[in-house]
Amino acid sequence: YYTSIPGSCNFETQDQEWTTVCGLTQDTSDAFDWNISNSTVTGQTHPHTDHTPGKGQRFLYVNSSTQKEGNRARITTTKFFPPSLGVCRVRFWFWMFPSRQTGVLKVYTVEEHGMDILMWSSSRNEENKW
Repeated sequence: YYTSIPGSCNFETQDQEWTTVCGLTQDTSDAFDWNISNSTVTGQTHPHTDHTPGKGQRFLYVNSSTQKEGNRARITTTKFFPPSLGVCRVRFWFWMFPSRQTGVLKVYTVEEHGMDILMWSSSRNEENKW
């Protein structure tokens, strides 16, 4: 159901096409980038499958193990949403391998004057699953 509604993306695309297909863009001022992968590329600390029902294999990820504290990887939507009260929802699944290098996953909205407003964050996923 969730992969067929408008605005959804399951990252089952080739290489860097996900930015266009998913309506997302890499922030050029951050320290490192998000990439598409499957479980065979990300090594030992990986989920064994993505969250997409059926035959989905790819997911968006960042490898924070080689980064320094304070480095950021940021993607933004290329689509603008009209202001609303309780109507706009973002749904996503995430998997974070608990280690010393694991950072914080944050979701922001940007108000019309450009101010970032933190909507959600997580620094761990103790259950080791999506």
